[in-house]
Amino acid sequence: MNWAHFLHIYQPADQHPGILDKIANESYRPLIRGLYKSPNAKITLNINAVLAELLFEHGFRDVVDGIKDLVEMGKIELTGSAKFHAFLPLLPESELERQIVLNHQTNKRFFGDAFNPKGFFPPEMAYSPKVASVIKKLGYEWILVDEVSVFGVSEAERRDVLYQIKDLGLKVFFREKRASNIIMGALVRSNESLERAMGDVTSTNNYVITAMDGETFGHHRPGLDLALFEILGNSRFPCVRISDLLDLYTEVVDVIPMDCTWATSVKDAKAGNPYNLWLDQENPIHKNEWQLADHAIRLVNESEYSDSKMPKLLEETKSWEQMTDEEKSREEKKRRWIKCRDSLDRALNSDPWWWASAKPWWSVEMIEKGMFSLYKVVNDLPDVSSADLEIAEDLYKKILFVAHDWQRTGKVDQFAKEESAERRIPLSKRFNAEPYYHALLDALKLEEERAISNREYEQAIKWRDSIYKLQKDLDIYDAVHIMDLFRAEADISKFEEFLREYKEKYNILSKGQPE
Repeated sequence: MNWAHFLHIYQPADQHPGILDKIANESYRPLIRGLYKSPNAKITLNINAVLAELLFEHGFRDVVDGIKDLVEMGKIELTGSAKFHAFLPLLPESELERQIVLNHQTNKRFFGDAFNPKGFFPPEMAYSPKVASVIKKLGYEWILVDEVSVFGVSEAERRDVLYQIKDLGLKVFFREKRASNIIMGALVRSNESLERAMGDVTSTNNYVITAMDGETFGHHRPGLDLALFEILGNSRFPCVRISDLLDLYTEVVDVIPMDCTWATSVKDAKAGNPYNLWLDQENPIHKNEWQLADHAIRLVNESEYSDSKMPKLLEETKSWEQMTDEEKSREEKKRRWIKCRDSLDRALNSDPWWWASAKPWWSVEMIEKGMFSLYKVVNDLPDVSSADLEIAEDLYKKILFVAHDWQRTGKVDQFAKEESAERRIPLSKRFNAEPYYHALLDALKLEEERAISNREYEQAIKWRDSIYKLQKDLDIYDAVHIMDLFRAEADISKFEEFLREYKEKYNILSKGQPE
């Protein structure tokens, strides 16, 4: 069994220096120290190049240097990505490629020969065939995608083979949701609890890939970085980098992944709404945000001062004193365009769309901040027409009007409630879940009795409370937590034994048609 841990670290270009300082000291520096100290630890890491710039500019060069050292030691491999964390599937192909190339050029400047990525991490793990095609063209060997893109709709899941995208030849690795979530959600904080949660996977020739935000460890969840390094040091879970899997497994299976992100559910994917936190088909704010982004992209690229129409500054071949007044005017406008081009790159980060999802992530301030950045790009263009500026202003105002209306009228709370409604159906009322419900109750009762007999009264109270929640349908708040807690700390074999018995019973009693 081989375990590839992937971490993703990113901060927006306009992150407050105080917040960056807090994250660097609570997460980035402890992670680097932990990797230095752990002899067998290996990870695959994505650092979006905008973060490398921020760290270097704000006095955290030791983080950049530490990552570089760890790459040279073989403990870290770095991946490619998009410099400003843009949502790639919904960008024009030229902008998509630009973000990736900018990321490579910038990280190459900071990490030198240590930045030689074989793999690619699309921000938000947002996948589409267009993204795969571009990164294949740019020379990457593999892409990391969430398992929902294939395994959510197929029974052919195997973890002892390599997968590649059909007719493209690009290898694709899949993030395992459950294994990632039990670590990231702090449901396991020790080797013992993780081993119980993972079951007999350690005795197979499978591999496991977990992918998580690096800031989770130490910043979002204090102390979880210590648990991570306990896991990384476990000899039963030998660490490898994702690219190492290319040499450890030989059988290759073709797949056709669906559009998805690491936040996509199977239901979202099958409903044709895989990007719903960034483009929900029923969210007018999302649609207007993308219209404003598309408008800004088109105007920047069609400007008379764009690189395609005016490739160079005249000052590269002619001194300012030698220029005519007309040439000086064009030179100043070209400089303005360059600033707009750079501002557009930054403004295309995925954050303002995510904050507009209302499922449940919501912030009028972050929506306004992001959309004003796009509006300002249009406003500052040296040759923007009054008509195009008016279109940008109307879209900007429309976005803010709807956002304030949603917040004022309570629609945001309503949307969040509707989104969570399905997850809050109690286990006893879920379709075809009756065998699971009764098996879990029996197994929990057995664990409670065992804890009492061992005088582990706090543990007994925990199992008693879980039974009470299930019986009273209060598990709408933490049904998944109860099950993951049981997997982590209890005898899962007894649950499986009870489940087989109940399934046999219900198969006998079940009618051919629903009653």
